[in-house]
Amino acid sequence: MAAGTMARTRSGLMVRGVLFAGIALAIAAGSAVPAIAQTARARKSVAKFQAQFAREKKPVGQAKAVVKLGRAEYVAAWQCVTAGNFSGALEFVKDYNEHAIAAHDALDKTGVNAEKHSNGFRQLQISVRESLRQLREIAGRVPFEQRQPFQTLEKNLNALNQTLILELFPQQPGEKRHDKESKP
Repeated sequence: MAAGTMARTRSGLMVRGVLFAGIALAIAAGSAVPAIAQTARARKSVAKFQAQFAREKKPVGQAKAVVKLGRAEYVAAWQCVTAGNFSGALEFVKDYNEHAIAAHDALDKTGVNAEKHSNGFRQLQISVRESLRQLREIAGRVPFEQRQPFQTLEKNLNALNQTLILELFPQQPGEKRHDKESKP
């Protein structure tokens, strides 16, 4: 009788162990589902703003669309970095870089003086500056061995930022102004 009781206890323990393992697995899977849902939501948001960027025909509209697209792409990049998917984060950052350069090229082709008519240039410069800050934070969380592509993109984005600043503010502090009024 004691042996029969012992066998039931062992099988009871085994059932409980399997039950607890199943519950732990369900909890772990349940916590992964929101992360997957968040990433899917971020990808959907990026796709929505990419479509908006592609629909926009006017350069100023493209520059304004890049602002929203950039925010969505960096949210998705952060989620990829948090999940350990550094190549996915790099793709989102590359996409933003390409869209920002395309918007800048479209603005340049209009021939508009950015200092006098800053609409589009101003929004793009602010977006690029925000993205630079976020890119530096993302690159800091990427393993050192995988940082090189992020640093290259940072250099490209920084060059675009400096170009936009010079277009918006061609008269830098300390330079002499070359106006007709300043000639004797």
